[in-house]
Amino acid sequence: MSYYLEIICRWSFGLQMVFWGLNAIFNWIKPPTPSPRMDAFIGSCVDTQFIMPTVKFIEIVFGAFLVLGFLVPLSLMVFAPLMFVLTGLQIFLNQRPFGFIATFVVPYAILLILHSENLLRVIH
Repeated sequence: MSYYLEIICRWSFGLQMVFWGLNAIFNWIKPPTPSPRMDAFIGSCVDTQFIMPTVKFIEIVFGAFLVLGFLVPLSLMVFAPLMFVLTGLQIFLNQRPFGFIATFVVPYAILLILHSENLLRVIH
């Protein structure tokens, strides 16, 4: 059972990361309109010309790793600071953060729980 749950969460989270990373390059769909404060934060990240390309690179590469099942504990560790910032932004600056939490945070949290033993080995 946990094997299938792990695959579903890896694919769900990984494909979303790859999609939104590539969407920044190809502009397939327009992201939802953010609140003014979140828009200012995102604008600042884009203006640096470093933060947003780096984040999108991480989303594409490590999202693909998750989909392929390659270096899963490392990918989860790399996504940790990104998920911390994104979740904080959604909770504090979005009036309706529940869509983000349900589609991004829940699969990521499940993956962390399922790989907690491997993550502890990587850290030590």
